[in-house]
Amino acid sequence: MTQDSTSDVTESAGKLLNIFGEMLDGLDIAMCVFNQQDEALYWNRNFLLYFPEHDGHVHLGEHYSANLRRFYTNRLSPVELAQIDEHIAAGIARHQSQSRPFEFEHQGRRIRVSSLTLGTIGRVRLWRSEALAAAAPAPAGRDAGPQDSPQLALMDHVPDALMISGADGVIAVVNDPFVVMYDLPSREAAIGATFEQIYCKIWALADAASDENFRAGRRTLQDNMRFCGAPFELPLPGDRYCQVIAKSMGAGQTLYAHVDISEIKRQQYRLAVAERAARESEALLKTKSVLLEATLANMMQGVLMISPQGTIDVINRRALELLGLPPELLGQALRIQDLVDQPMARGEFATALHALQTTAPQACGIERMPPHYEHRTPDGRVLEVHNAYVEEGGILCTLLDVTQRKLDDDRIRYAANHDSLTGLLNRAMFLEYLNAEVSLARRTGVGCAVLYVDLDRFKPINDLHGHATGDKVLVWVAQTILSLAREADIAARLGGDEFVLLLRGVQHREQARRLATRLEEALTQAVVIDGHPVRIGASVGIALCPHDADEPEALLKHADAAMYAAKALKAS
Repeated sequence: MTQDSTSDVTESAGKLLNIFGEMLDGLDIAMCVFNQQDEALYWNRNFLLYFPEHDGHVHLGEHYSANLRRFYTNRLSPVELAQIDEHIAAGIARHQSQSRPFEFEHQGRRIRVSSLTLGTIGRVRLWRSEALAAAAPAPAGRDAGPQDSPQLALMDHVPDALMISGADGVIAVVNDPFVVMYDLPSREAAIGATFEQIYCKIWALADAASDENFRAGRRTLQDNMRFCGAPFELPLPGDRYCQVIAKSMGAGQTLYAHVDISEIKRQQYRLAVAERAARESEALLKTKSVLLEATLANMMQGVLMISPQGTIDVINRRALELLGLPPELLGQALRIQDLVDQPMARGEFATALHALQTTAPQACGIERMPPHYEHRTPDGRVLEVHNAYVEEGGILCTLLDVTQRKLDDDRIRYAANHDSLTGLLNRAMFLEYLNAEVSLARRTGVGCAVLYVDLDRFKPINDLHGHATGDKVLVWVAQTILSLAREADIAARLGGDEFVLLLRGVQHREQARRLATRLEEALTQAVVIDGHPVRIGASVGIALCPHDADEPEALLKHADAAMYAAKALKAS
């Protein structure tokens, strides 16, 4: 619950803090204000949503150290708790001297925190939630350039515009929707340029380089291209808009998704106009304007306007469809309970709608509804839900089906982490698993082993029967490795005819040697591929952690050297 300012803050400053805190609630930003003695003066609703451990415990005049103690108690391990006072002291020092934002993870969120002085009052801390997503590794292959990346074929099947740039900001790869969105003659026109250069060029071609939208968009672009992960919007010529989302791929590369949101922006504008008109006249709200009805009827989003008394003042047909409710409810006088009964009976929306069942926000907790979350329906659809609190009370709720976007995101992530031919992990992703296993070995003493597998007599297969047959042989090798590996083991294709297997929890070399022997025997067996009898073979090198090496790259290099030694022994 939001608190008023203490007596040492003027009444006008207290009002400003309340107004500012409510504004930040609407922007999904948490805020807490401390006086010059680091005692709590004010916090908004989002502060308690981000840090539920403070709900009901934080109070006016409480020192920041008590706030940090609750925060660290739920985060530190039993060993680290012994030094909690040191963590608290370091946290206070950061709070008092912080000049740049930094990020951390808490309660399933990735949070960016900023701290700044607030006049003569003291200091304010601001927290904003960022999307949690593991950084995608660089494309597989030792010598392949970005334009030959196995992800490129998948990129062309994604409806959104995609581009990959290097650490210097120069574009290396784009897909066809990117070419269309930015009116380029070809993909090659983008390669080697920066995105800012392309953005300036399309405005110049539209004879609108002096347009205020262009100047504002360019400032937004320059500010946001320095950060990775925070979505931002850009105006485009022709009354178009796009949203740009960046994701690190490792090795200095960044993947940018450019989503056309022009229609959504127009719909938001029309809806905002309708909301203003509704607030001006209660009669106009009840009868609904022609503009509002036309907008709601054609929106791809579901919309509900819920009054403080629990009545549904506005609902469109799309909202009924997304909630799985009968279309006959459209146009009827509805209450929250009418919408809750059927989904609750099916076990859907239990958390979201239960909070809206009673009559007033003060009594039922409407004001505690999360401003944004995702819901997965029993049939596998994913709905994006936004709740905005209107000035007079109540909620404006919007629902959007983002199932396809989620599927596209999953496909992109899979392509970034796996070999496109065999389906095994690629080198970059394998090294992440190996790094984690080596770190675990250092902490627990439980070792691991790496088996480096290189095929014998593989090149003649490509020469005699063609690369299509050779590819099928590689797929057969991958399946054979998986069939012999344990469920906990990790298999990957490093490139060409080289494979690798990470054996977890291995204490003795003999354990790894037995599996290596089985692999060599299995891969030496004759197999018929495309009607051709094929017999290859394999040489396997073994490296144990920590006996042979305790660093990922060194461990892999040791296994590679052991494999060449095994191959040379066969040849002698």
